[in-house]
Amino acid sequence: MTKKALLLLFISSCFLQGAFAQKASEKYIHNKSNTWEEAIRFYTALDKEYNNASLLTYGITDSGKPLNLFVIAGDSDFDPASVKSKNKAIILINNGIHPGEPDGIDASMKLAEELLANPASKKLLEHVVVCIIPVFNIDGSLIRGCCSRANQDGPEEYGFRGNYQNLDLNRDFIKCDAQNTVSFHQIFREWDPDVFIDTHVSDGADYSYTMTLIATQHDKLEKVCGEYLQKKFLPEIYRSMEQTKNAICPYVNTKTEIPDDGIIEFLETPRFASGYTALFNTFGPKVTC
Repeated sequence: MTKKALLLLFISSCFLQGAFAQKASEKYIHNKSNTWEEAIRFYTALDKEYNNASLLTYGITDSGKPLNLFVIAGDSDFDPASVKSKNKAIILINNGIHPGEPDGIDASMKLAEELLANPASKKLLEHVVVCIIPVFNIDGSLIRGCCSRANQDGPEEYGFRGNYQNLDLNRDFIKCDAQNTVSFHQIFREWDPDVFIDTHVSDGADYSYTMTLIATQHDKLEKVCGEYLQKKFLPEIYRSMEQTKNAICPYVNTKTEIPDDGIIEFLETPRFASGYTALFNTFGPKVTC
């Protein structure tokens, strides 16, 4: 199986995990979300249980808490340079950039658990290394409440959008005003992922689809990668989700307050996470539940 085919297989599985995230943990089933402390305890336990998993620390955040990266490698090689020399595909999943949008945090915990516990994942992990940032905006995740996202249907309690400096971290990837972003750059440049996935929630927007997707604009990438993204990668994601009866659609904005006046595709400039990663020829889908 080629590296590109493996990437498609893995990304499809990630989207399926997102679509069925309500089954991912008992807390989510009961309309609750995991705290930052609970997520780190969870990944720490997986680190201790599995030799092919490691919870790493990269720098600090504005709150003074460390930014963690959980790595799953089939051969227990957690050195990014060594992984690259083996021509393995690298997936980086970023969660909790807006802590009031916790679905990706919970779904990634379930994904990590299943990749490590399911023997069927062994073949995939021979060729793909999975990196997960448990919670990026740790600062905002520590400020939990019920009502900062009034239109969102649950959970009962969640984090706050701004970080310790009240910055929106998904506008900081060029400015680097936050230590969170500086630490993210260290992760991203060292691991140099082939695919970057950023998880979000819609804040109560009335979409008729389970999930929406902001895909990297193909003409921002090197020609071969851009063509592969447009002609193979994205069509396979849409096809596989359609088969599950959980079809997804592109994330769009309205030109005015109502869609009757037209819709426009979202422009991912480098101030955003997925726009920033495109500067380095990395596929950067942003998934919104």
